[in-house]
Amino acid sequence: MAKRIYLDWNASSPISQSAFKAMKNSLANFANPSSLHFEGRKARITIEKARDKIAEILGLKSRFSIIFTSGATESAAMVLHSKKLKCASIEHDCVKVWSNENLSVSEKGKVDIYDPINSTLQVANSETGIIQEIPQGIYFTDAVQAFGKTFIDFSGFDFEFAAISSHKISGPKGIGAIIVKDINILNSFIKGGGQEFGKRSGTENLMNIEGFAASIEDKLLEINSGKWDEIKLNRDYLEEMILNESQNTKVVGQNTERLPNTSFFITPGWKSDYQVASMDLEGFAISSGMACSSGKKNKQSSLTGMGYSETESNCGIRVSIGGTTTRTELEKFVSVWSSFQKKT
Repeated sequence: MAKRIYLDWNASSPISQSAFKAMKNSLANFANPSSLHFEGRKARITIEKARDKIAEILGLKSRFSIIFTSGATESAAMVLHSKKLKCASIEHDCVKVWSNENLSVSEKGKVDIYDPINSTLQVANSETGIIQEIPQGIYFTDAVQAFGKTFIDFSGFDFEFAAISSHKISGPKGIGAIIVKDINILNSFIKGGGQEFGKRSGTENLMNIEGFAASIEDKLLEINSGKWDEIKLNRDYLEEMILNESQNTKVVGQNTERLPNTSFFITPGWKSDYQVASMDLEGFAISSGMACSSGKKNKQSSLTGMGYSETESNCGIRVSIGGTTTRTELEKFVSVWSSFQKKT
């Protein structure tokens, strides 16, 4: 069987070696971090060192600014369950389910926020990669897709709450965090033992926390080294090849600031699900949008919100690449994709 080529990094990214190593080493640290004995204190110290490291990397002044959760969905629920905010249709479902979907989206995928303290806005869209201009004073921002792919200065970012997640940045699944400006205004959502400064009860996932911290450190090094500039060049190369092969194909947000690794192509008359299935059989992993919305009706809400018809939206695919993606792999993808496209 030929080696498969993974082009769905926005859904989940391959775990990094340093994150894997940190998690493996943490298995020996088995004690409950809430226990008062030596073993428990050792586990607690490990968690707090990881929290301090993350806070330092993010430029946060206090360790109390980081509340560990199981991921972005829980983080959004913790913040939004007690306050109904305004949002746009391009937001992730975990945000929309708690919010009033009444903010408009421009044809370029931009959202105009007129009441930041009562609104939520994602930093970047998971499907199109389009980056938003986050206004000062925003109540909640979903930074999951942008974090680790582009530099975010959280120290100079005026927000109440922000969500980040591990498995989008080559860390383990099942761990994320809320970045909190004022811990006192965060209402407890999961009650019980009082962990996470009384804001999120439940025994902490020590192994995943260590993996998360290692993956954040990795991504900072990648950004500072210019790795994501190289990824953008590869993304642009992919789009150039696709457009040369198909005159009918559109790149959503092509002339708009986007994540450096994300391309969303619409090819009229060629259904998304057929493209995804066909390429999967040929050894390529791509998607038709957010993984958690697969199979749902009107799943391309990011596109319909921008004014694309439902028919167009159902003919789109997302290709998202990462640090190990090569130009040779992209050339192979385009060759197979174009051979199918010419048959439609």
